[in-house]
This record gives sequence, C-alpha cells and structure tokens, in this order.
Amino acid sequence: MSVPIEVVSTGLRLASSQLNDVTEQADQMIQQFIGQIESLGECWGDDDLGSAMGAIYKAALALVINAITSNLDTLDDYAERLGVAADNYDDADMSAMERMNKLASSGPTLSL
Repeated sequence: MSVPIEVVSTGLRLASSQLNDVTEQADQMIQQFIGQIESLGECWGDDDLGSAMGAIYKAALALVINAITSNLDTLDDYAERLGVAADNYDDADMSAMERMNKLASSGPTLSL
C-alpha cells in the first residue's frame, strides 16, 4: 500500500521563503568572499611564472564561483516553483470547492 501524500500550501510557501532566504544569504557570503579575495591584490607578481600562476588562479576561482552561483540560481528557481505550486494548489482547491458548492446549491436534478 502506498502512503497518501498531504499537500499543505502554507508549508510549500514556508519552504519557498526559507529556501529563498538561504540562497540570498549564501549569495551575500559569496559576494563578501569575492570582495575579500580582490582586496588581497595579485600577490603572484608580474614575471612569467607569476603571470602563469595568476592566470591559473583566476581561471580556477572563476570556475568555482560560477559553479556556486549556478547552484544558487537553481535553488532560487526551486524556491520560486514551490511558491507557484502552492498558488496552483490553492487555485485548484478553490475551484473544486466552488464547483461542489454549485452542485450543492442547485439541488438534485433526478429525472426518470
């Protein structure tokens, strides 16, 4: 037997809000980290070896930052979709309730 799933739109909205908050906090931390890294300057020098090290470092850092921001964008999309799912669930629930109320108010229409 399968276990029924209960959908609570307020829970979906809460999860959406919390996920959005976490992604915003993580994004702020990344921006602070980038600021700290940039404030250190380019300590590897400008000779051939230093230039090579700097290029590799910058490429690796960009790759990591892009991966993190891409994941944060994905989480932000999930947060938005949870909110949309909650709205859609409430709309469908309200529509079903309105249909049931119309049926109840129209009375029985049995004809033989």
